[in-house]
Amino acid sequence: MRSPLPLLYASVCSTLSPCLGTQRHSLGGFAARRMAGLSVLGILLLMPVRSMAQDCLDCHGDASMLEPVTAGRTKDSLVVAKDALKGSVHEDLSCSDCHAMDAGEGTTAHYDKGGKAPTLACANCHEQAQKDYDSRDIHGKRMAEHNPHAPNCVNCHGGHSILPLKDPRSPLSPHNQPDTCGKCHQSEDLTDAPGIAKRKLIERYHSSIHWKRLEEGRPAASCSDCHGHHTILPTSDPQSSVTRTEQIKTCGKCHGTIATEFSTGSHGSALLAGNLDVPSCTTCHGDHDMTSLKTQKTGQRDLAAVAICIWCHGNKRMMERYALDTAPVESYMSDFHGMAQRGSLGAVATCADCHEAHYCLPSGHERSRMHISNRGAACGECHGESSDTFVMSFTHKKAAKEPQWVVVKWVTVIYVVLILVTIGGMLLHNSIIWTYFVRRKYRYQKKRGVVVRMSAFERFWHWAMLIAFILLAVTGFALSFSETAAVKWVYELGFTESARAFIHRLFAVVLIVDSLLFGWMMLFTRSGRRKWLWGMMPRWQDFKDFHGTMAYHLFSRKEKPRFAIFNYAEKAEFWALWWGTAVMALSGLVLWFSVELPADAPKWLVPVAKVVHYYEAVLAVLSIIVWHFFHTVFHPEEYPLGTSFLTGRLSPEEAEERFTHEAVAEQTVSPEVEQVEAPHKPKWSE
Repeated sequence: MRSPLPLLYASVCSTLSPCLGTQRHSLGGFAARRMAGLSVLGILLLMPVRSMAQDCLDCHGDASMLEPVTAGRTKDSLVVAKDALKGSVHEDLSCSDCHAMDAGEGTTAHYDKGGKAPTLACANCHEQAQKDYDSRDIHGKRMAEHNPHAPNCVNCHGGHSILPLKDPRSPLSPHNQPDTCGKCHQSEDLTDAPGIAKRKLIERYHSSIHWKRLEEGRPAASCSDCHGHHTILPTSDPQSSVTRTEQIKTCGKCHGTIATEFSTGSHGSALLAGNLDVPSCTTCHGDHDMTSLKTQKTGQRDLAAVAICIWCHGNKRMMERYALDTAPVESYMSDFHGMAQRGSLGAVATCADCHEAHYCLPSGHERSRMHISNRGAACGECHGESSDTFVMSFTHKKAAKEPQWVVVKWVTVIYVVLILVTIGGMLLHNSIIWTYFVRRKYRYQKKRGVVVRMSAFERFWHWAMLIAFILLAVTGFALSFSETAAVKWVYELGFTESARAFIHRLFAVVLIVDSLLFGWMMLFTRSGRRKWLWGMMPRWQDFKDFHGTMAYHLFSRKEKPRFAIFNYAEKAEFWALWWGTAVMALSGLVLWFSVELPADAPKWLVPVAKVVHYYEAVLAVLSIIVWHFFHTVFHPEEYPLGTSFLTGRLSPEEAEERFTHEAVAEQTVSPEVEQVEAPHKPKWSE
């Protein structure tokens, strides 16, 4: 702090000058003024001294003495503790050094009603910092625009208790900067405020390797290390320290060797030449959620180390822009390294292990790790000393004229043809045998069928539902799994999305109409009500039948249970069918006619309909495969196929095996049957 004595001395001399009547430039007059000034100064020094801080604290140290005249201020905001400056870097300054008054105003003018409040005079000592803040810093520019959210010196450094930056308690110490900056950049109230573009910056920073190092007490980058202090610029400003090109210098302050390697590598040199398609530091590592892609303690490598490279090298359109292709990605992902990395995140080579993470060069460059003269050493880091054949066995380049790929191509073609012929022949052979037994069972059931299971109308209903269900499942999942090879192949044959959508909606109508017709028959015809409505109603006997079935097949009961016209499994499936059809129809109609929904419809209606429609479809398909196909195809008593959905009937022998005598009699239409050779059954099943 500057001593007040020289100022006081000059003031006294100036005041006494007119009284002494001396000439301004005469030596005698100067001596007289000097003696008088020293005399008065000596008298003043002997008097009790009150500092300006004490004068200010007479009012600001007592809330009862204060009466705010500025809108929005309170008494508490004007009170200053007597030890407020203790430990501060400004401890030796007086109040007026920071709270400047306008020229010509007295020290008490500011608290006269209507008087001007003193302004912060940080620039008196921190001239360059204030200049940078006003002219370049994004916060200073927002302050000049009178943006209420723009921070000033106090918001970042604190008020009276400004601590050295090295002090762990300082709001701008590396460990505390995220919380200080987060007052705005993490505020939910300011998330959509102009000038605060990104969200969750501080939350993501707390997940970064930088924050982890700070938590461990180790030096690491905090907010100002990357963005600057009083010259913080938006990323859109070419002079910002975090633009794609300036990141190399910014990160290089801590990672100098890596920055140098990156600058001379393929990506860095292209970036510095103005190609903004190539990655920068934050492209691979993230911006605030900076990630380390080193090998983990478990020996595993994060798949992100591969996924990052795929962002660009798996982008067909971007690769074509530079006369490249996506073959390297496809080759890697189909090779051992890629399959192991994708499947288990195991300790296998990633892109960076072979090509280097920062000093990445084309394989033709003599300093590249994948150059023919260096490849053995690179592979040897994992595989040890290896033969030239092993080292040269893997490459991303699949040039058609290279001998190894010519051989690979023809071997592949031979095996594809071999698989098609072999497996196709097996399928044909087995299909002939399977069809023989199905046809034999069908003829036997057709000739001897006297127990009616399904009428002609009921068989029509079943066939319509079967066809509609299959086509709905295929066309529906073709949309959900459009990236699969099978669906892509169908689209390549000329199938279009418009055709898929039309078929899906057409057979949705078929399914709904078919269900309505069956429902009308079940509710409004006597036979329908008797057989389907009342016959499908759950009864206590169904629980007893379930217990008996499980006991018989667990070898704890010798007698095989027999059922009424419909058993518990058929009843469960029947009512599940109606439930699933209703849910699929309602959710499908919401999605189909979502544009026509009323304005007051809930906002969650369409998203929930999407989820319900998808998962109900998954449930329905799995139920058909696991439950219905078992009971109609794979059940030992039905195999190779339950043909009653074709004939509508059962033979007396089949009926006696599964129904009670009452149920057989109720379904039998004619006692006379034609004698036909029964289909062969395994000896162990007799």
